[in-house]
Amino acid sequence: MSMHIKRTLAWAAIAMFAPAWALAAEYRVETIKEAPGGQLSAEIASQLSPTGFKVLLGEKRVVCEIWPAKQWTAKADFEASETVLFPLEPGTLVGALRFARAGADFRGQEIPAGVYTLRYANQPVDGNHVGTFETRDFLLMLPASADQSPGPMAEMDLLETSAKSAESTHPAIMPLVKAAPGAAPALRHLEDQDWWTLRLAGKDAKGGKLSLELIVVGKAASE
Repeated sequence: MSMHIKRTLAWAAIAMFAPAWALAAEYRVETIKEAPGGQLSAEIASQLSPTGFKVLLGEKRVVCEIWPAKQWTAKADFEASETVLFPLEPGTLVGALRFARAGADFRGQEIPAGVYTLRYANQPVDGNHVGTFETRDFLLMLPASADQSPGPMAEMDLLETSAKSAESTHPAIMPLVKAAPGAAPALRHLEDQDWWTLRLAGKDAKGGKLSLELIVVGKAASE
């Protein structure tokens, strides 16, 4: 047997028996101490935590940077259901996101480099969205230049403004999944779908603890 064939078989064996984490893309999260900048209004900037989180692929490639709001507006006496997991009021400012280079949303829509606000929304209950995702909890990206007030945003304004992020007719979306227990920030790989999530810890207006987990890497399998 030639040396070339032996080397090929050896590498094949390594790949076959290597643990899944070694074969998956190596994403990681870092804490950052800087403001998002861009066209973010002073009013919204004042509502954000001074600590942000940078999601990276490998050593240098920045996927996105996210700054959570200092507190999130939650519904009183909320009870989670099979389709709505989080107690946030639709239109609530959840944070801000920055793409250093062009990014994408969960639908695969290209999002230009820049700064965006993140607001909570529920997926509409209509025939156009049946079966597109297990739950209705989403974050929408809005261009910072078009979202200047930290107060809640009405649903139609929210959807229309978010669509400007992708220069399309559909909002730019980041789904939320049920938050896993544990410390935050933390990344989690959902192997079946090959999605990566970022878990954030925050508080509601009354000081209660609340964790969110959003898909930061991955795309919907189908519409």
